[in-house]
Amino acid sequence: MSTDLTPFEGLDVYLFDQLVKGRIHPGMRVLDAGCGGGRNARWLVEQGAEVHGVDRNPEALERAAEHLGLGPERLQVADLEALPFEAAAFDAVLCCAVLHFAADHGAFERMLDELVRVLRPGGVLFARLATRTGIEELVRDLGRGRYALPEDREWYLVSEDELLRHGERHGLELLEPVKATRVQGLRAMGTWVVRKRLS
Repeated sequence: MSTDLTPFEGLDVYLFDQLVKGRIHPGMRVLDAGCGGGRNARWLVEQGAEVHGVDRNPEALERAAEHLGLGPERLQVADLEALPFEAAAFDAVLCCAVLHFAADHGAFERMLDELVRVLRPGGVLFARLATRTGIEELVRDLGRGRYALPEDREWYLVSEDELLRHGERHGLELLEPVKATRVQGLRAMGTWVVRKRLS
């Protein structure tokens, strides 16, 4: 058995878990929403998946193009609040460490609306985002959903209950329980894996 882990270098470990479970696989048409330099798409691209990526940062997309060997037809400058794709265009949508940059409740909801809009019924949404679950005593409410964190950051933070409500509103069903990982008293990162209902 090969022990070469190079194709998974930089991959979000919680996304790796979903690959191992077969929920996200090379046979899918995948959107990496907020793809950055492409670290989470490399394995899927190498396995022949049709991966598309969007990011607000043109320089990040240049790195992704070099890293993944994809052209401008697959990598586009775009904001998550207005994705340049038709409805139900993707079998899976990945959104890693992006949603907590929302400016307020409205921006978060618009981003989530778009992620769900471009996901086909039965498709999988995998999101990693900052949460206040488990660190409530460490954050300060700034209003509009934004919080001050101990490490001099200001992020939009959701709770587990809020994610469940968002899921219900969008017709999303949990594929596994919402997880929150506390990072040494500095922040907490949530993992939200859901399927868009067929009807």
